[in-house]
Amino acid sequence: MSRLSLIAALGLCTTSTLFLSACPQEEEEKFGFTCVELNQADNQDEDPFVGTAKIKVTLKYEPCLIDYYTKTNVDQAMNGKDGEAVFAEWADRLCSESVGDPLVACEVESFAQTLQPSDNNPIFQMTVTYRVTDPTKISNRTLLWGPGPVEAYAECTGNLRPFVKLTLPSDVIGVDKDGKTLWNAQSWSNPRGIMQRNTAGCIKAAIAKQ
Repeated sequence: MSRLSLIAALGLCTTSTLFLSACPQEEEEKFGFTCVELNQADNQDEDPFVGTAKIKVTLKYEPCLIDYYTKTNVDQAMNGKDGEAVFAEWADRLCSESVGDPLVACEVESFAQTLQPSDNNPIFQMTVTYRVTDPTKISNRTLLWGPGPVEAYAECTGNLRPFVKLTLPSDVIGVDKDGKTLWNAQSWSNPRGIMQRNTAGCIKAAIAKQ
């Protein structure tokens, strides 16, 4: 097919339903993110974000995602044979995805996924570490946290949904260039976030200096 013929055919894909069966269909995304909005706490007179070099966000998996990564889709875990590529892709996307809210100016440095069953102290969580590229673009902005399967692909059972949750002040921290903790989550609202493809219903963290 000539270049002009190919261009014409592609044009028909966007203008005529007669050719839909012959046109490539965009594959639905199986993975997404939840979001954490960072706001200066009301009792803070000074900007707590000054000097922030990195932000670390740790969220706990709820039962649906625990089952997903430990039973039904173990290959999608961070160290699984399929998960490595997924996490690599989202390392590039979490700070640049096109969403409705302004994002923190950042780059993803690392993921640390812990899937540790135990009778006494089970731990199922993930920490995302972000390098801050502009500390003036943190306050009242959003971090995307993931990746994780969206609801249509999470294979939740019963009434479960693919939620994660924030449980401790130390789950959201900012550190300076020397690794010293500058601030943490003083309080938060809407502590649960669902894996999805938009920023509706973000976890909201009120940030205070340590």
